[in-house]
Formats: sequence, structure tokens, C-alpha cells
Amino acid sequence: MILGIIVFIFVYGLINYLIGKRIYKSINNRININSKLFIIIFVLLSSSFILYELIKNYVPTLINKILYFIGSYYLAFLFYIILLFIISFIIYRIFKNKNLNLDLYFYSILLSLILVCIGTYFSHSISIKNYDIKIDKALKDDVNIVLVSDIHLGEVIENNRLNTLVEKINSLNGDIILIAGDLVDSDLNPVKEKDMLDSLKDIKSKYGTYLSLGNHDFYTGEAEELENMLSKVNVNVLRDEITLINDSFYLIGRDDTTVKRYNGERDSLNVIKNSINNFNADKPVIVIDHNPQYLDESINNNIDLQVSGHTHKGQISPINLITDILFDIDYGLGKFQNTSVVVTSGFGTWGPPIRIGSSSEIVMIKLHN
Repeated sequence: MILGIIVFIFVYGLINYLIGKRIYKSINNRININSKLFIIIFVLLSSSFILYELIKNYVPTLINKILYFIGSYYLAFLFYIILLFIISFIIYRIFKNKNLNLDLYFYSILLSLILVCIGTYFSHSISIKNYDIKIDKALKDDVNIVLVSDIHLGEVIENNRLNTLVEKINSLNGDIILIAGDLVDSDLNPVKEKDMLDSLKDIKSKYGTYLSLGNHDFYTGEAEELENMLSKVNVNVLRDEITLINDSFYLIGRDDTTVKRYNGERDSLNVIKNSINNFNADKPVIVIDHNPQYLDESINNNIDLQVSGHTHKGQISPINLITDILFDIDYGLGKFQNTSVVVTSGFGTWGPPIRIGSSSEIVMIKLHN
């Protein structure tokens, strides 16, 4: 563990040294800047996120928030500057023009900053995604489902954003509200301090609000406390549990597979279905499972609809190319035999509060025969 941390810090430091050196040369070629001042600013920026992780449990919330914001934005900038510097290096090797080389690096810096600004704008722009899904098993009535996921309440997503989300949800007049995990961004302390969950009790629907836990909810180390807090704001947490809604369809909420780090393996769908008296296989079954990676079990159990999040649709391009490879479906609506799957890009963000190539969204699903 200690060796891994040392190796990480060394590699991260080396990368930042090389990037910082190139940034300084590129800017100094056009604008004369004080080298010592540059080093101080760059070290503060590049070390902010690591510093946040090291001291977050020992300092006031305001300091944590400042370090988190600076550090996460810097990581987004670093991600793009590395990509653009690599492209610039390839172009330089082709043309072998020193002046062109410095220009390319300089404009890479500007473009990285622009991308971070654009991504910040898109992370605050909420879109509504609509899906119309027909199932074979009989429903008593059509069901309008509002799905949200990956809210990531904490240092970045706070009360104001959650209030906006609740207003948007209520404007859709859904019959049932499903939250597919990662309500919290790994740390329950800022959520408690600012009573962030209180807004959830204002959500209105015919059948209520149901939630399953995601990996970040478990990362808090306080999943049971989170469950208790949610029960006080009228949110039903389904932890490998099944419930019958309006005598029309079954709803199953599954713990994320991360649960095995804390409380052992999650229950199978067969075990969950058999936990309810007189399970009727003719009724539709909807599953909330945070991570869409494990679809086979839902398909094999003839689940009618699975809703998931987790992927953020990559959150920032070109990471979406990676999620597209890793998951059978990383975003949108898919059909696998008799099972429909909806994966949302989520409402909030993890790490850098930016989105490029994805949007912060709320999903509206019309389920019918």
C-alpha cells in the first residue's frame, strides 16, 4: 500500500514536472513570466487534489471545497493538455519546425482552458431524455418512470443543484421516481453538515421514490447511515430487495457489487425474487442496478427493464470511447432478448465538474404494453 502510494506520487510528480516545464517554455516564449512565481502557482495547482485527499478529514469544509475545486479542475486541464501535447509532438516530428512546435504547445494550453470552460457550462445544462418502451407482460396501466443517477452530492453538487433537480423531476409528473445509485460522492460529512437530503422529501409522484446504492454510496463507509437518512426523507432504499408496485409490476433494487468490500456478496436475482411471497412470473419486473456491466443475470432472469447509470457516458471525451468498449451498453436504450436496458449519463459529475461529449440528464421512460 505504502509502496503503491510512493510510486503514484513519483509518477504523478514526474508527469507534472514535464508538463509544467513545457507550459512554462510555451508561455514564456510569448509573455515574459517570473519563473519562481510560475513554479509556486503550478505546484499549488497540481498538488491540490492530493492534498485534499490527505487532509479532508482534518480541516474545515470550506478548505476541503476550495482544494477539491482547484484540484479537480486542474485534473481536467491536465487530461486535455497531455492529449494535446502528444498531438503537438507528433505534428512537430512530422514538420520539424521549432517555432511551429512552440506555437502548437501554446495553443494547446489555450484550447485546454477553453475545453474546461465549455465543459463547466455543459455540466450545468440539464437535458431531458425520453424513451418509449413496450413490454410483453401485462401492466395494469402505462407507467411513467423518471430516472436519475449519479447525483454525487458532496463538495461540488450541493443544495442548490439538488433543489433544481427536484423541481425538474416534479415538472415531469412521473408515476414513480427511480434513483440508480451514486447519490453521494464518497463522503457523507458535507451531506450531513448542509442537510442536503432534505430536498428529496419534496419529490412528488404516485408511487414514491426508490433508490439502489452505487459504488460511491458504499465508498462513504456509511451505507447504513445513508439508508437511515433517506428513510427520513421518504426515499425507499432497496438493498437486494423486491416490492410490488400497485399490484402491477415488481421493482427490484440491487446493491452495487462494491458491497463485497464491506458486507459480502450481493444476493442473486433468484434469491431476491423468491424472498417475496407468491412471486408472480407473469407480472413485469424492473431492476435498478447501478452498474450496467452485469447484464447477463437480468437477461437470464427474463427481467423486463433494467435501469442503470455509473458510466457517465465517459463524462469527458474521449473517455466515452473507453466506456463504449468496456460495457455492452454504456449509454442509451438497448434491447437484449426480452430485456430492455436504459443507461443514463447521470445528473452530477465525479472529479472535475465538467462534461464534454455527455450531458447532465434526467430520463423519462414511458413503459407500456
